[in-house]
Amino acid sequence: MAHSLRGLLKQTAVGASFEETEDYRLLMVSFDYFIPEVLGELYPEWKSDALDDLIPLVAKRSGEREAILFGLSWLIRDQTVVPTYLQLQIDPVLDRVNWLECRIGERGPQGMLRRPGNSFDRQLYRLQGREDLIDWAYHVTFGEKK
Repeated sequence: MAHSLRGLLKQTAVGASFEETEDYRLLMVSFDYFIPEVLGELYPEWKSDALDDLIPLVAKRSGEREAILFGLSWLIRDQTVVPTYLQLQIDPVLDRVNWLECRIGERGPQGMLRRPGNSFDRQLYRLQGREDLIDWAYHVTFGEKK
């Protein structure tokens, strides 16, 4: 994942959105495995859940070695969608993530709200500019931002 992000960052100015290149596609696919693995460290229910795709509303370079992605992820188990926010920083030399903030799902009365996939477009635009207003069901931060 860090290798794909490094290639993408080299092609993108700070503040600019990512272009849909091969590195971009590889990065998106890697999140399907990486996010549940990270969440599974703190939340046991994520050890048996998986993502099918992250569809970003925002995908941009936010710093020298940093990226922000915000949009919706499909859950494999029931093909519902949940909001997803990632901010990460890679190591200056090694292909690894130094720091990550991951937020996923809106908190509901019985846990994480799972919205039907057929309302995908409506859900995506409902989120625009709201990442700081969502009551996130899951929130993980690891590493040290440098």
